Amino acid sequence: VPEETAPVVESYDNVPIVLMPVEAEAPVVEEEVGGELTTSVSAMAAFNLEFQETLKLRKESENAAKAAAIAAAEEDLATIAAQRSTKREAKMSKNRSEEQSKLEAMEEDLENDNSWQRVVKLVDLTQDGKDGAQDTKRMR
Repeated sequence: VPEETAPVVESYDNVPIVLMPVEAEAPVVEEEVGGELTTSVSAMAAFNLEFQETLKLRKESENAAKAAAIAAAEEDLATIAAQRSTKREAKMSKNRSEEQSKLEAMEEDLENDNSWQRVVKLVDLTQDGKDGAQDTKRMR
């Protein structure tokens, strides 16, 4: 007898959790109590049906929590992207203004006839004390 192979499933999100095959009808137990014939579902079948419902509820709650987590993550990513773009735009505008002011200063220097004023701008003439000076011991 050839064995049947299970179908290949790519995603297990919508597959129900089944520990035992679900029967079309639960086995019915017929008992005779006091001369009357009563029918009831076996204890094992009742437990299995109840357990399947419990598993179904758990899966639904897990899927709801997963969807909520994914939605929160997407919101966070959108917030991060917006913050990144605003920070980038601010830095770009700051760099443009600094570059513009530097170009204007260079044009003013070129128009100036006194070359020593340009030299003085290039040389740092501030006197720092020993505390503010850089450590140059390694250069000796």
